[in-house]
Amino acid sequence: PKIAIIGGGPAGLTLARLLHLSPHPISYTIFELSASPPSRIHNGGTLDLHTNTGLAAIRNCGLWSSFEQHARREGEELIFCDKHYTQLVHLRGGKRDRPEIDRQRLQEVLLDSLPAERIVWGRKVVEVLSDGRIRFEGVEELAGPFDLIIGADGAYSRVRARLHGKTPLYAGVSGYELEIRTPTTTCPDLNARVGRGSFFGSSDRKFLNCQRLGTDALKVRAWFPCPEGEAKQYVSSFGNEKTVLMLLERYKDWAPEITELLRQADPETLRDWTLYELPVPSRWEHKEGLTLVGDAASLATPFSGEGVNKAMTDAMELAELIGKSLDPGEEMTLDEAVRRYEEGMFPRAEEIQVTTLVNKELMFGGTAP
Repeated sequence: PKIAIIGGGPAGLTLARLLHLSPHPISYTIFELSASPPSRIHNGGTLDLHTNTGLAAIRNCGLWSSFEQHARREGEELIFCDKHYTQLVHLRGGKRDRPEIDRQRLQEVLLDSLPAERIVWGRKVVEVLSDGRIRFEGVEELAGPFDLIIGADGAYSRVRARLHGKTPLYAGVSGYELEIRTPTTTCPDLNARVGRGSFFGSSDRKFLNCQRLGTDALKVRAWFPCPEGEAKQYVSSFGNEKTVLMLLERYKDWAPEITELLRQADPETLRDWTLYELPVPSRWEHKEGLTLVGDAASLATPFSGEGVNKAMTDAMELAELIGKSLDPGEEMTLDEAVRRYEEGMFPRAEEIQVTTLVNKELMFGGTAP
């Protein structure tokens, strides 16, 4: 079969790697919006891959040794406190067998495992046609036809638009992301205080946390409920430095041990982050030749730590069923394989979406911690 994968994030790359390893002749191509690998691999944060999902996908991809070169077991450390810097939870790293890996490193491991000619960069989908062809912006010739087009194209999937009309809704929470690039030298006390993994502060429907990256930098994030567009508008109107001052005012009654994260962060690294989610359920009526994986199928906020794990599991299950449909003597068709994947994915995705909604309410609904 001839397969198009739209999107080169963890879901699309994992799927491509598994199809690449198939004993069956599968022609697959990734079409990625970014112009080149460096632009696709942005700095991102760090990921907590789980044993039966993300880590299982890494093993199935035959990439465990490459993964181990970048995995950080000390990154499992977790500190959770309230706004007074009262520690409520402190889990030491290295004991839970759920190592962290930077998103950037995971992307590199997956990309390096694929032939370069299997990825077409700089392709923005304009339309997915009913005959299995794809129209790209600025490209006169249509791509395809394909036997199967898989949308791994995230929150605003163009493939999803062919399957159902649901669009992401504002999740009611926005915030900002910043970075402390060299905390070991610029703020050694803070650096020691937040540990080697993740540090979370939560009170008064607000959230302030940081994650340790493989570079030893700290990725800082501040989240809070606000009207849609407010976070983006503020930084557009007043600039990065005044936005940081606004954040310090918003968290002014928090312990200085926590708000030092904002004071030490480099304003140049600030970016606004507005959160969106798909309604639950996000099912669609099966259509031959089309399906979705990852956020394209079931976008949720990041408050369960399941996003990348769910995406890689989608890829793993879909690849397995596609391969099975090609086994000699197998009666299941490619279309039936996709249908079975969707039937299994829907309840699994909804469970994660509901858990994430509950976590969001606990964090921002006035009861945390």
